[in-house]
Amino acid sequence: MKTNPENQEINEEIFERIAQGDDDAFTELYYATYQKIYGFLLSLTKNKEDAEDLLQNTYIKIRNGAHLYQKQGTPMTWICAIAKNQFLDFVRKNNRTKTVDLAEMENYVAGTPKEEVADSIENKVILKTALSVLSRQERTIFILHMVDGLKHREIAELTGLSQNTVITKYNRSLKKMKKHLEE
Repeated sequence: MKTNPENQEINEEIFERIAQGDDDAFTELYYATYQKIYGFLLSLTKNKEDAEDLLQNTYIKIRNGAHLYQKQGTPMTWICAIAKNQFLDFVRKNNRTKTVDLAEMENYVAGTPKEEVADSIENKVILKTALSVLSRQERTIFILHMVDGLKHREIAELTGLSQNTVITKYNRSLKKMKKHLEE
């Protein structure tokens, strides 16, 4: 069993194994994807507890719906779509948003466990400042592309925006952050 295989490609056959009740396959999928999905949900909810709840719901849906997986894009796109739907259901039911736990976001953006995050307060302030100038949508696009490594096409599928809009918003986000940091 693999645990925490960072940047590992997800083999699509894993969903078939999960659908057949293979607990090791589910564990493997979870450890290969949970950090990225948690970060994605945190960027949407801006609240640690809500993101954790939605993460759990996402993996329950994956486990129960693995037999429904069909190749369309990448497995990560399918997983993100489930997470996004969980978030949209949450918003409809609760009609609320909360503030982000910046420490969690910093840990996620760094892509390392909390204990390995750089101790530099300056880097944390820079990150907080850079992300704060972005709208929710810009921050989501930025994180999905820069941190999760999704292609603009995949982000477009996930967000329902056109690919050109995603590229424009991503480039605008970079310019906004650069300008803000230079000031």
